[in-house]
Amino acid sequence: MRMREVRLDIGPAIPGSVLPVVAAAAATGASAAMGLPQGWVGAAGALALLGGIVRQSGGAWLAAAVPTVSLLLAPPNPWRTAAVIGAVHALHVLGSLMLVVPLRSRIALAALRPAARCFLLVQLVGQAVGAGAWLVAGHSGLPAAVIAGALAVLAFTILMVGRLRGQRQRAFPAPASAPMRGRTGPDVGGPS
Repeated sequence: MRMREVRLDIGPAIPGSVLPVVAAAAATGASAAMGLPQGWVGAAGALALLGGIVRQSGGAWLAAAVPTVSLLLAPPNPWRTAAVIGAVHALHVLGSLMLVVPLRSRIALAALRPAARCFLLVQLVGQAVGAGAWLVAGHSGLPAAVIAGALAVLAFTILMVGRLRGQRQRAFPAPASAPMRGRTGPDVGGPS
């Protein structure tokens, strides 16, 4: 018996090997923007490529550490901060995709749309927070900003806990047909 070749039309697609190349470009670009020596720029790119070839190595995340550490050691600059925020997030997303997409496969562009949309939304928030930190750091109103930030985090946490609780109750509704009959503890709602 002979197996026949089946071809699946997925629309516009890119090769899976593009992901490590884009990750290496992001790592080397961010490292070069930080003004790092060429050895560190090359190491960041090599680590990103390694993450695409040897998936369990976490190369993209190690590559993200290079510009991050250099940002911490360099004098403050809002443009470098913005570049590192973008590059580290891109390396995280690409590293996650490289874990599940084989090098020899093809990725439908339509399948990348949700990840790209989420990347852009997180970048909007991340870049705004980075710019806000720069604006606040130069003023004497830092205690008020810290309190406002803490209140924003508290409000966000309360909102998310409420949403998760609502989703849990919809996903796991309480059995309405089985009264507790004076028992305490877990109940299967009848004879087990």
